[in-house]
Amino acid sequence: MSRAFGLSLSWLRANRGSVPVYCVGAIASLTVYYLYNDYKIDSRRRLLITKRKAITDLSQNQYESLNISGRFVNPFDTWRDKTLWDFVRWLWTRTSGNGLPKDRKDIEKTLPLIRPHFPILNAFSRSQSQTQSFFSSDTSEYIDYPTPEEVDKENNITVTWIGQSTCFAQMDGLNILTDPIFKRRTVFSWLGPERLRPVPCQLDELPHPDIVLVSHNHFDHLDSDVVKQLGNSVTWFVPLGLRDWFARQGIYKVRELDWWQESEFSLPDSSKTYRIISTPTQHWSGRNGFDSNSSLWCSFLVKSPRASIFHCGDTGYCPVFKAIGDKYGPVSLAILPIGSYQPRWYMCHQHVDPYDAVKIHLDLNAAHSIGVHWGTFMMSDEHYLDPPNDLALACAKYNVSSGLFVAPQFGKTLLYPI
Repeated sequence: MSRAFGLSLSWLRANRGSVPVYCVGAIASLTVYYLYNDYKIDSRRRLLITKRKAITDLSQNQYESLNISGRFVNPFDTWRDKTLWDFVRWLWTRTSGNGLPKDRKDIEKTLPLIRPHFPILNAFSRSQSQTQSFFSSDTSEYIDYPTPEEVDKENNITVTWIGQSTCFAQMDGLNILTDPIFKRRTVFSWLGPERLRPVPCQLDELPHPDIVLVSHNHFDHLDSDVVKQLGNSVTWFVPLGLRDWFARQGIYKVRELDWWQESEFSLPDSSKTYRIISTPTQHWSGRNGFDSNSSLWCSFLVKSPRASIFHCGDTGYCPVFKAIGDKYGPVSLAILPIGSYQPRWYMCHQHVDPYDAVKIHLDLNAAHSIGVHWGTFMMSDEHYLDPPNDLALACAKYNVSSGLFVAPQFGKTLLYPI
């Protein structure tokens, strides 16, 4: 609720002198009510965490989802709710600029856009892209790539980073889209942080996804325009409490999963069966100041008989990733966030930094990982190029080969062996 309080505070400051006394009193009363309610919920949360510590089955019981008074909460010692005062303190001390060059051309040089390798994506897909997209294999980024005829589709995974946490991945004949957002801004065309670079392609240029994974309902992870565009032509996998939102958009081909719950998915023209598993993360949800934590947040593991892809979404670091790795590892490819992490005192509970991301990579026993959720929308205080630079330092610190965990370029299609 601190974000809602912060907006109320800003509105009062902007309208002081014209606000009736009873309005100020009403807002103050609501603030006290919400603060007290938050205090009661957090006290009960801590009590339940203490009781759960006696459980020996760490993965399945100690880290079950937790709902108190209609709100989901984090069942981890490592979580701390942010207060109104934390939010105001961050706004008051927040740095600006993120080191962004004034010349747009400098941003283009440091954050290059690559066209996805559409011939390879189409070769991996059962359905071809509806759009004949421009592509040149003569670019230096793909000079060493096999031709679509040469690529071993049975023994490779493709992943293409679109921006933020949006990826298009292919594994064993399955097309996967994660946390889709293709908008120029996060909320509306005129509201919200703006992309530093355009999307490297449009949604309809990609092969049609079979499933879409939505880790939580924040605007930078769930684009309502994409929801309308794909509609019921795909199967949506969402966390607990989010199906009703989709139903209000007229979307009913939705599978809602609790933590540790799994669902089988089969393609209509194939005998292959995939397991989609919802796994815990440490985060929060909400699309306005009044639906905070009314739906759950999660990560997803997609498993075929031969490989697996882990889509993390947003998270702070917590012991649950070791439990996920112990239960489901090793992971063929992990898609992990590495941005939006400064200042650490404010962001550490909800967003990992590159060092924490490398620890998740190790916890999952991932063969390969890519770092996403950086360089797209600036919503925190770090320099816009710190995430890939810090990732290189973190890999060196934890003795992870730099080729095993990379920060990809926008749009570049990567191939990973199974």
